[in-house]
Amino acid sequence: MKEAWQQTRQTLHRWVHLTLVGYGLIQLLGYLDDQTVRQLCCHSPWRKDNPTTAGQIRKGLLLIFHHVPVRQWWNRKCRKFERKRQTISPIAFF
Repeated sequence: MKEAWQQTRQTLHRWVHLTLVGYGLIQLLGYLDDQTVRQLCCHSPWRKDNPTTAGQIRKGLLLIFHHVPVRQWWNRKCRKFERKRQTISPIAFF
């Protein structure tokens, strides 16, 4: 965030919107009482009663999506996200 002032206004707005949408979605998942959301919080079995918090959901999502190369999809020339066509083997997470 320290270097945010060095970015163009469009880049700064894009970054702020993506950050806030991601934060909001994790907060909303915290209010959803669902078995799938509870499974996201099972990465720390030593915690008593495994509480469903936004931080626990975030850690669970990071464990699932850490291999997704989102930064490689950014095309600097066109200034757009373009996903490269590649075959990814399906992985069962749950």
